[in-house]
Amino acid sequence: MKIESINIIHSLVIWQSLLFAIVLITPKYNKKKENKFLAAFLLVLGMHFTYNVFLSNSLYLTVLPKYSCAYGFLYGTLLFLYIKSHLRKDIVLKSIDLLHFLPFIIILVLTTLGITICNTAKFLVVPVMLFYCFLGFIEVKNYKKIVLQVSSNINISETRWIKTLLVSMVIVLVLNLIQMQINVVSFLGLTIQLEHVVQTGILILVNLIIYQGLKNPLFFQQISEDDFSIIKEHRPIDKSNILTKESHNTLATKLENYIEKNKPYLDSELDLTTLAQSMDTHPKTLSLVINHILDCSFSEYINSYRIKSAMKLLQNNSDDQLTIMEVMYDVGFNSRSVFNTLFKKKTGLTPSQYKNKFLK
Repeated sequence: MKIESINIIHSLVIWQSLLFAIVLITPKYNKKKENKFLAAFLLVLGMHFTYNVFLSNSLYLTVLPKYSCAYGFLYGTLLFLYIKSHLRKDIVLKSIDLLHFLPFIIILVLTTLGITICNTAKFLVVPVMLFYCFLGFIEVKNYKKIVLQVSSNINISETRWIKTLLVSMVIVLVLNLIQMQINVVSFLGLTIQLEHVVQTGILILVNLIIYQGLKNPLFFQQISEDDFSIIKEHRPIDKSNILTKESHNTLATKLENYIEKNKPYLDSELDLTTLAQSMDTHPKTLSLVINHILDCSFSEYINSYRIKSAMKLLQNNSDDQLTIMEVMYDVGFNSRSVFNTLFKKKTGLTPSQYKNKFLK
C-alpha cells in the first residue's frame, strides 16, 4: 500500500469503524437494539473504506467497482433506524421496514446477474442519504414534541447529540456533492484536494460516533407507541360544552390538590401514565387538561413544582455544606443542565447565586 495521506485517512477510518463495531456487539452494549444498527452502520463504513484502499492501490478493479454504489443505500437506512430505535421504547421492526433495504438488495442481485446498474444508481446515493437525514430530523422533532407531554425529565444532550450527528452527516454529503463537480480548490494560496476534506470529515464523524456511542446515559426517557397515540389523538377541549368544561376544570383542581398533597414530582421517574394511574384517570384525559386548562405541557407543569421546591430548600438553607446537586436530586431532577436552565428561567439567577443570596 502506498504511504499517502489519503491511504492513512482510509486506514484510520477502517480501523476505528471495525473496532468500534466489534465493541458495540459485545454483551455490555448489544442489549440495546440501537447499538446493533450503529454497529452495522460502522461495519458498512469499514467495508466501504476497505474498498477505497483497494481502489486507490489499483487492486481488484475488475470486480469491486461493479458493486461500488451498493453501500451508499445502506448508510441512510441504518442511520435512520439507529435514531428511531434510540428515541423509541420497545420498537419492533415490521415487515414493511425491510423495504428500506430493497435498493441495496436489488443492486446486489442485478450486479451479480451481470447487469451493470451502479453507473446510474451512484447518482442517487447522496440524495437518498440526504432524504434519510431529513427523516432523522423529523424523528427528533416528533420526539421532542411528545416527550414534553409524557415525561417530567428530559435529557437535552441526547437530542443534541443526534442533531449533531445528522448535521455532520449533511455537511459531509454536501462536501461530497461539491467534490463530484470540483476536485481542487485554492484557498489563501493553498491548493486543497476536496477528496481529502471529505474523507477527513468522515474520519471526524467516526470519532464523534465513538465518543458519544461509548457514553451510557443513566437517565434517558424513550417514548413508546402508547405515548404516540396519546398525543396523536389530542384535540382541543370544546369549551362551549358546559359539561365537558366543568368536568375538566374539576379534574384540573383535583390534579393540583393531589400534586400539593402527595408531591409526586419528587420522583425523578414520574411520567404522564404513572400520574394518571395514581389519579385513576386516563393519560389522554389528563394530558388534555394540563395542555388546555392549565395551559402548559406535562414537563413544564411538573418541573414548575420542582423549581418551587428547590427555591424553598435554598431559601431556608442554613447549611453551607448543602450542595446544588443534593437539592437537584431531592426535588426530582436528574440533569444538572436542565435544572440550571429552568431555575434561571424562573428566578433570573443560577441555583448557586440563589443559594448565596439566602445563605445565613
